[in-house]
Amino acid sequence: MKVRFKGLAFLAAFILLGAAAGDSDAVESYRLSNQLPPSHHISKGMDLFAEKVKEYSNGEVEIKVLHSAQLFSDAEIVEALQNGLVELGVVPVNKWSGMIPAADIFEMPFVFADLSSPGKFFKAGGGKLLDEAFQEMGAKVVFWVDYGFVQFFNNVRPLRKPEDFKGLKIRAFSKGSADSIEALGGSPVVISSSEMYMALQRRTIDGVTTGMPAAVSRKLHEVLKYMTLCNYSTAQFMVQANLPWWKKLPESTKEVLLKAGNDAEEWIRSAIADSENEAQRFLEEYGLQITTLTPEEHKAFADATMKVRETFLKQSGTLGKQLLDIALSIQ
Repeated sequence: MKVRFKGLAFLAAFILLGAAAGDSDAVESYRLSNQLPPSHHISKGMDLFAEKVKEYSNGEVEIKVLHSAQLFSDAEIVEALQNGLVELGVVPVNKWSGMIPAADIFEMPFVFADLSSPGKFFKAGGGKLLDEAFQEMGAKVVFWVDYGFVQFFNNVRPLRKPEDFKGLKIRAFSKGSADSIEALGGSPVVISSSEMYMALQRRTIDGVTTGMPAAVSRKLHEVLKYMTLCNYSTAQFMVQANLPWWKKLPESTKEVLLKAGNDAEEWIRSAIADSENEAQRFLEEYGLQITTLTPEEHKAFADATMKVRETFLKQSGTLGKQLLDIALSIQ
């Protein structure tokens, strides 16, 4: 069942469902909404996707990528896709967790061991199970988009043990990340990624949880002092299509989009390690104090957040258990 159509109706006049009008009747032209800035590795992957679509279609299909939330923010994109206001969009998987609790699988702390884990998870059946659930809600996964690991940043003190979180208001980006912050002793504040800089600058929050490349691309280093490098979860995105629109596409166009999406997915996954390393070097050179947990400290974090996994299993039902079993099986 679709979510209620809220404040997005004013955009329907110019965001068309189906074959959008291009410069020529011979060109199928579609929009892809992306909330991330152009410098982010995911955004570069979207540009590659558009290039590959043009190449594989011999110029007959065009993808117009609109970066930096020109169309929709991360808080709006699910509803926009469901209501057909845009054909394609970059969607954080966790934005579905209100309707599909199992979508918070990637927010489970200390479940995904390394950067290769998400790809293995999708190939082991996790991707198919999630796509089936999304299609019941009106959206189709075109390809998966790996964001990398998520860290803790703040302006008050180094976070080396759970007790250090006490009294800190930390931006969360989903229910799962909020539950982890709360389990560690902090106070989660769920806000959009585009609002982080201003919230930190105005001191309405003490810190954030986000990835290192995102912290750099959004210039958060200008308003932060400390980072704890703990790789506690991996934020996953995907490019999704409005399902009714997808079903009406010619099979040849679907094949082009899926082939180009596979290329973009592989490129993004291969770019993560370089992106993470480059971002960490930049943050160190800028002057952020970076805390790397010892094995004992890492275990204390994991033990403190074990109840997040238990709550997830209670709330996400059979699908959640299937996904968690797959994730744990690839460690």
